[in-house]
Amino acid sequence: MKVIVLDDIDGVLNCRRTLNPRKFPYIVDAQLLSHYITLVARTGAKTVLLSTWRHDPVGLLAARYYGVPFNDVIPDMQHHSRRDEIASWLDAHPEVSRYVILDDEDDQLDDLPVFQPSAKAGLTKDLVGAAVAFLNGETDKCARRGWFVRQFQNACSYFRRRSS
Repeated sequence: MKVIVLDDIDGVLNCRRTLNPRKFPYIVDAQLLSHYITLVARTGAKTVLLSTWRHDPVGLLAARYYGVPFNDVIPDMQHHSRRDEIASWLDAHPEVSRYVILDDEDDQLDDLPVFQPSAKAGLTKDLVGAAVAFLNGETDKCARRGWFVRQFQNACSYFRRRSS
């Protein structure tokens, strides 16, 4: 089974240019969602939701309302990194043969197959193409941001976890 871990909706399925005139807390960009649906269709992958939207019933309702396809939700492991949450879910699902993680932040995911859009642009067609090639076994190359950006994101994630 192929899996897409949708680690973040903000920054992947919406971005800084996503129109949100009413300032709703949960919104999905139709164009970015169409890119995501293309990714799912071209790979036959299941989606596992890891986004913070999974914590809030309104977030889950919004994901369903906008048509974000997801098959499962990774349980919250308070005071653990997202990496630990992903590893725990994967351990419970040995049928997963290949997976990618879509997240605009790194959150200490360096050894995992991360495909990292920028929060400015969200999920692009190029990133979809790279994730399709990975999930379909055509390459083992990920698509993450530069080392410096990732280290900065890791530090920010660490201090956010420590303060909560």
